[in-house]
Amino acid sequence: MKYLYKKELNYYLNNPIGYIVVVLFAVFANFLFVKDIFAIGSASMRSFFSILPWLFLIFVPALTMRILSEEKRVNTIEILLTLPVSEMQIVLAKLFALLTLIVIGLALTLGLPISLSFLTRMYLPEIIAGYLGSIFLAAFCISLSTFFSSLTKNQVVAFLASAISLFFLLVLGTEFTANVLPRSIQDFLVFFSPANHLQNFIKGVIDFRSVFYFVSFTMVFVFLTVVDLEKRN
Repeated sequence: MKYLYKKELNYYLNNPIGYIVVVLFAVFANFLFVKDIFAIGSASMRSFFSILPWLFLIFVPALTMRILSEEKRVNTIEILLTLPVSEMQIVLAKLFALLTLIVIGLALTLGLPISLSFLTRMYLPEIIAGYLGSIFLAAFCISLSTFFSSLTKNQVVAFLASAISLFFLLVLGTEFTANVLPRSIQDFLVFFSPANHLQNFIKGVIDFRSVFYFVSFTMVFVFLTVVDLEKRN
């Protein structure tokens, strides 16, 4: 698993595409947050963390779409499955490699809270909780996108399926669904929205219900991906 993790990570680190996606993610995250500072006159990091789900909606599928679909397209998936590692280890190695890239992208935004600390007093636990929640959210998005990548040989199809699924999950319980669904159904569906659970972390609260949500749903999509790979054996 360690070898697969390094192999997958090195693919992105030795490939301009990996750097382009990570740097663009950091640039957009920094730009959108700085723009909001001047627009609303607030120096809080909450607006920054609220932007991240919508950036993940695009950048995570863009990174993940080739992770298994490309292996299937060039038929290297058969070679991969003959290695002395389990399907679970293969999926986890790829997930952790992609999560490492997202963490690198988030690290490139650390200049924001550092800069703001010179302008106003920053509440450190809130910032730490916000970044922790963002990592949980990224793992969730990666696992979902990896699952869709395992279902097709076409990277574009994998990207669109992942992005559309994430969009509908993010808007659950928002005004987007409030206008078309009864209140009782909306209150039920809001639990399944990752953006709703991220709000707890943004407020500086590490709610174990939200931790359980991210961990359990991440493992569900990991399991579904493993099941798909096992069908090929």
